[in-house]
Amino acid sequence: MKREQNNCFATNIMRSSAILFGMLLLSVNSFGQNKNNLLPPMGWEPWNIDHCGQSSNWDDSYYKELADFFVTSGLKDLGYTYLTFECHAHYRDSNGVFQPNLSKFPAGLRSVNNYLHSKGLKSRTYTDAGKGKCGGCYDGNGSYGYYASDAKIWAEMGFDGVKIDWCGGNKEKLDAKTQYVEFHKEMIKNNPDFNIEICTWGFGNPWEWGHQAGAFWRTGGDIDLYDEGEKRITGIGGLWKALIRNIDANRHPDKNLVGPGLGWNYPDMLIVGIPGGLNETEERTQFSMWCIMASPLFLGNDVLTMPQYAKDILMNKEMIAIDQDPLGIQGDVVKEYNNGNLQVWMKPLKDGSVAVALFNRSEKAETITADWKDLGIAGKMNVRNLLEKEDKGMFTGSYSADVEPHGTVVVKISKK
Repeated sequence: MKREQNNCFATNIMRSSAILFGMLLLSVNSFGQNKNNLLPPMGWEPWNIDHCGQSSNWDDSYYKELADFFVTSGLKDLGYTYLTFECHAHYRDSNGVFQPNLSKFPAGLRSVNNYLHSKGLKSRTYTDAGKGKCGGCYDGNGSYGYYASDAKIWAEMGFDGVKIDWCGGNKEKLDAKTQYVEFHKEMIKNNPDFNIEICTWGFGNPWEWGHQAGAFWRTGGDIDLYDEGEKRITGIGGLWKALIRNIDANRHPDKNLVGPGLGWNYPDMLIVGIPGGLNETEERTQFSMWCIMASPLFLGNDVLTMPQYAKDILMNKEMIAIDQDPLGIQGDVVKEYNNGNLQVWMKPLKDGSVAVALFNRSEKAETITADWKDLGIAGKMNVRNLLEKEDKGMFTGSYSADVEPHGTVVVKISKK
């Protein structure tokens, strides 16, 4: 009898432990991001091409052609998998229901999403956390008041993620953390792995709470907008001042808030290969710094027509490997001088090596030196230039490189 009581007691303990463990998992899943958010997401979105203008129909045929290109070009195999339906793909009807734009997607959004999935790709929809919206990306209101119904419909349509903007929420003076956390709870009821972009442009300090509400979060303004006093400068293709601003605004590398299983700081989409904005050097700098910062990599150009130099930048496997390193540490400045215009950034890697960016923010060519003591390494080390894909040799104590104005040299330093 005593043995039976002991067995019963042990069984009850095990059951209680199992229930407690299940509740713990539910709590983590409810207030944190999903267990599959182990690497910065990669994909594409159309906004920066022409702000959802008329350069494309953004329709069923376009997305199928786009999906085919991502496969045949090798972009998918490099990790670029999320395609964003941001421009005129949906509307909200008079009953508040999220509806597909049948003039562009006659068979509905589920059909085109099935096509993307058949190619090994994923899809993201788009909305605003408030009643209002940004620009003319869709007709009708944003998602405020419809969080539960939108989340359910998106799951039924086969979407894998969403970009949630903040124009309406900001204008309506809503609390960002409250709204995004509430929206997140509704979405994970339907799909625990739903990939959520929090797009408050840094308002409300999303790097402090984003891991409770999404997979990644914008830390600064649009990469093609810059405010000088009361004057707003807009530049399709990006602005150097906006690029610098967003790099600085993204420096929140706290390992307790950012990284695998938590989420990622995001300084906005890539603008490599968009005419009329940054020059080639500046575009290479953007991609380099995004990789050093373990940022999500979302192409913002028309990939179907991008020039060869843009392909070379965006499809550099060695640089992508830095961004996607499984250790997931966001790189940061370890040394700066010349009034902060010359910077040495360092990102530790899982294999024990370090990735280093020598970043010249100034208007003239400069020599920048990375000292081993600043990098926390010692001894004779191999240096490989990742942009040139070339070994530079063995070095002891430091490594120096000439860096052009607005340019970046990225090296991987390791024991041979």
